Amino acid sequence: MAQAEIDSRVAELEAAFERRARANGRTFEQEVEFLLERGRKFTPEEGVAVSRYFHSRCNGVQPSLTLDEIREGLM
Repeated sequence: MAQAEIDSRVAELEAAFERRARANGRTFEQEVEFLLERGRKFTPEEGVAVSRYFHSRCNGVQPSLTLDEIREGLM
């Protein structure tokens, strides 16, 4: 029950971010960047909404680096 309420609140916040971004002539990503640059901290719900938005834009879980790839990157 509580999870459904949280999901509902997150969906409302995502929609609010979208409306705010459109009103300011920015994309969702630009709006989030703008808010981060101003140093304004997100509420926990806003953080979840932003995180879910960006996760929804990824194509699944990205594979972890192998140890060889990690070592190669450090050299």
